[in-house]
Amino acid sequence: MTIKTVGAVFSMAVLVALTACSSNVGDNRASLEEAVDNGIQEDWILKAQKNAEQTVLTKPMSQLQNELLPHEKVYLPDDKTDAPFPTLIFLHGCSGPTASHEEDWAERFNELGVAVIAVDSYSGRGIDWNDACNFEKMTPWERSGDIVATIESLSERTTFDEKNVYLAGFSHGAGTIWTFLRQLSAEKKPLSVASWPETDYESVIDGAFMFYGTCRGQWSVDIDSIMLLGGNDRYIDEAECVNYKHPENAGEFEYVVYPGATHTFDHADPNPANVEAGSVYDEQATLDAWQRIKAMIEEDDNAKQ
Repeated sequence: MTIKTVGAVFSMAVLVALTACSSNVGDNRASLEEAVDNGIQEDWILKAQKNAEQTVLTKPMSQLQNELLPHEKVYLPDDKTDAPFPTLIFLHGCSGPTASHEEDWAERFNELGVAVIAVDSYSGRGIDWNDACNFEKMTPWERSGDIVATIESLSERTTFDEKNVYLAGFSHGAGTIWTFLRQLSAEKKPLSVASWPETDYESVIDGAFMFYGTCRGQWSVDIDSIMLLGGNDRYIDEAECVNYKHPENAGEFEYVVYPGATHTFDHADPNPANVEAGSVYDEQATLDAWQRIKAMIEEDDNAKQ
């Protein structure tokens, strides 16, 4: 297990990562900030989780895939003769998919020979992103089923290597990945999934890359991961990751805090929601994050040869 930081670690009384999202949201942003200001963010999250557990209905795998697959975007490496490709599942933030963000990251991964599936968790379900940001709908405990449904679809698609999968999540998407790792560790299925498939996800998933996400609660599966945080993020208290104690028998976990970086620091062309939330593109932090991710993928690739 390795845990690292870059530069100084900033301490901020801001939102935990699962609530990190914003736009012209009026009361919904205020309710999140009020939870922090009043010191009740933990209670706020627990209530949201309890509500999700009481209201979310399970769905057949076929229904989950019908809701997701028609709306996903696929980005493939130029040399199609190398298929099936190692595949990265890309999970957007709570403000929804941003094409330029997906395209920037897909270009990097494609250059490494990795295909990208950008999941759209909203369009096939009529989800208003404000509701997702406010944890009223499509919470991470439910949305983690999108990871399962997408991985399970790969066996039917010859373009993708179903046994060589990576996960990348941003804000709400990062929180969804962390929740999935916790559920997998506890053998507690995502709320939207009727039962765990027989897939051995520890052997299938080769790495998880999370941006401005949460370190709330332990997970213990053998999957290497990295959390990439901004030191000037108004929505995330990075101390949660700084103070996180990762189990020694789990996959390696590393966190990085980039001094001065904001929420969604890797968006070169941030959407209006991110601009209003104070997002500023940090090229240096983004390139450093990519070099770390690239090194993890190349190390994994070398280990398999």
